[in-house]
Amino acid sequence: MKRIQIHLGRRSYPILIGRGLLRSLSRLVKPLGLGRKIFVVSNHRVARYFLGTVRRSLTRSGFQVYSHLLRYGDERAKSEKCLFEIWQAMAEAGLERTSTVLALGGGVVGDVAGFAASTYMRGISLLQVPTTLLAQVDAAIGGKTAIDLPFAKNIVGTFYQPRMVVVDTETLRVLTRFRLREFRNGLAEVIKYGVIQDIKLFELLERKLPLTLPSPQRGGGGGERGSQLFSFFESVVWRSARAKARIVEADERETLGKRMILNYGHTFAHALEAVSRYRLSHGEEVALGMVCAGRVARRIGIFRSEDERRQNRLIANAGLPTRVNGARFKPDRLMRHMRLDKKKKGGQLRFVLPEAIGRVRVVDRVPLARVRRVLSELGSEE
Repeated sequence: MKRIQIHLGRRSYPILIGRGLLRSLSRLVKPLGLGRKIFVVSNHRVARYFLGTVRRSLTRSGFQVYSHLLRYGDERAKSEKCLFEIWQAMAEAGLERTSTVLALGGGVVGDVAGFAASTYMRGISLLQVPTTLLAQVDAAIGGKTAIDLPFAKNIVGTFYQPRMVVVDTETLRVLTRFRLREFRNGLAEVIKYGVIQDIKLFELLERKLPLTLPSPQRGGGGGERGSQLFSFFESVVWRSARAKARIVEADERETLGKRMILNYGHTFAHALEAVSRYRLSHGEEVALGMVCAGRVARRIGIFRSEDERRQNRLIANAGLPTRVNGARFKPDRLMRHMRLDKKKKGGQLRFVLPEAIGRVRVVDRVPLARVRRVLSELGSEE
């Protein structure tokens, strides 16, 4: 088991990464001194595979385990209605200030369960137990919680750090076998970390991703190949989580501008998600957002063409899109949604743009005409 400590004073917490950790959950959380009641928030698909293991582990150590399954398994669960249902179920379970919310699932589960924990009785303990690659490397780490409103994603939320993040990489076996698209979504965030901060991670992905990524034809991998696959992705999860931990430590609440680099590609991605009404997944939109950001950066002269090609080639090798159906994504509609972005300053859009593989910067004054032109080109080769 690998351990990464996020140093945030009294809000410090560990990220534990390894295989079979769900079966050892009670032993891992016992040192935290939690109250007896643990309230698991999940969805039906995740619960089918993992809730029983979590429940058995916790009840053996004397915890009282309650659960609430979200009615949706996608972005629709991040709504006021679903949040209210969680609060109501927490009250019916008799949760107290010593109780704990355990978010078991992907990024959507972590976001809405974390928001519920941060607001119920003005805040009770939170455990993040991510089961998707995207959540393991990104969403479960750093304390961001949120729900969506109809016109903007993640527009209502809190910063609320968990007491612990437990990453059981064995959960990825389910994804590679049954939810390959969701697995690829996580790869978008992994690639992001390579571009913004960790060139060694980027180069590792360039060398090994085409050889290790499962396909519907080859399956998730078993035997020696399966062992190699998951050893590779344990390393990927660890490097990605470590990169995010460093950034969160430097700028916990995104007030210094340092944490903003985690939003590389996301200004474009959130607009694409809203326009597509979430028909494309978050990872697919982040991939497209990075393609857009790379092209804008190259157009304004801060990103080399060769580095742009490397980024886009790696995105394509991960099975993620680099182009869209241009007829569906009108530039004017995308620009309207981008103007709702939370990173605005003085009413002006701010963009995280790459300077080289492994290094990005925040750019305040990007000509919007160039941004619009890149959006108009998104559906075609240059």
